[in-house]
Amino acid sequence: MRRVVGAVVLALGTFLVVAAILLPTYVASNLVKTPLDQYTVSVATSDNATVFDVPSLSVKPNVPVEATRTVRADPEKSTDGVVVFDEFLVLEDSRNNSQITFSSDRVGLDRRTAESQDGFDAAVDDQPTRHEGLVYKWPFNSEKKSYQYFDTTTRKAYEAKYVTTEKINGLETYKYQMEIPATQIGELDVPGDLVGSTEPDVNAPRFYSNTRTVWVEPKTGIIIKGQEKQNQTLRDASGADKLTLFSATLTFDEQTVDEGVSLAKDTISQINLVTIIAPIVVGVLGVILIVVGLFLALRRGGTDKSSFRPVKPTDTRTPVNS
Repeated sequence: MRRVVGAVVLALGTFLVVAAILLPTYVASNLVKTPLDQYTVSVATSDNATVFDVPSLSVKPNVPVEATRTVRADPEKSTDGVVVFDEFLVLEDSRNNSQITFSSDRVGLDRRTAESQDGFDAAVDDQPTRHEGLVYKWPFNSEKKSYQYFDTTTRKAYEAKYVTTEKINGLETYKYQMEIPATQIGELDVPGDLVGSTEPDVNAPRFYSNTRTVWVEPKTGIIIKGQEKQNQTLRDASGADKLTLFSATLTFDEQTVDEGVSLAKDTISQINLVTIIAPIVVGVLGVILIVVGLFLALRRGGTDKSSFRPVKPTDTRTPVNS
């Protein structure tokens, strides 16, 4: 019986050791994914933006603006390997909450690598658009290297270069930066004098440039802080900038950064549970059970004195008659 129990304990211990090996590798790779119920709101602000005021046809300096980006997952359209995100970005004049611009985006991302995927009704401003590179987050275990990151305004991917490592609220982050050169993104019909033309109305080309900087927590790929130095202008017939439509340095506000740090720390704790803590606990328990199992299986059976009754020796002496 002891050997049977020992064999069972030994088998259980071996199973736990194997499980401890698989937890940080195979199991973790299937559990550490972008959640299908993710919902985040980030706010970036600038106190001194330059904005073209349409009603007055004039450029207004030192305008406080706020850009609110909402990113939410669509669980019904997502799969085990791809999460579908809907994004809405509203830029407002903070003085009266009047809308300056609005844009939307829909894209499917690989839940581990954060690489955009073809299909899934991908669109920018409701126009079908093929995305490339990363969008809205970095991969788990991000590296100190360049990544391609998709810009929804130009609808192209650009190189986001690793710059340095910085701490934000005690959390280590990787800083990446991408340069988007002046790129034509459309045309606007405006009075000719706004762009130096003698014509009553002209169709002026609209150009956009941006220096985007993001601070990423590398283990989770979560963007902790973001900053954009945007510039949008109208050009004249010679290609020279003539009218500023929008110019500002937009930076995540303090609340957005704090929420990003909190989310990253919670996610790190969950990852560590699966990849470090659980494997150690399960592995140690498995080794203990293996030792106990071997002890029980290999130990020789002894004699249990309490299981035998002593036999009284027979008295063979001849009785003596009195």
